[in-house]
Amino acid sequence: MEVASMDGKGPADALQAVAELQKEVSRTEASLVRAGRRAGLSWEAIALSLGVSKQAVHRKYGKR
Repeated sequence: MEVASMDGKGPADALQAVAELQKEVSRTEASLVRAGRRAGLSWEAIALSLGVSKQAVHRKYGKR
């Protein structure tokens, strides 16, 4: 669901749409992190791309 498609929805519907978007972003991020690691990116490079610390990204994705 796109942000633009939330126009005219009530708060509950808009919040549900935001929750769905957050899940999709999370799945996409995880997939891209896995692809990056397979392509040889370091945890540091991935962290820099995501704007977080190396420790944070490794803690979130390192044990998968």
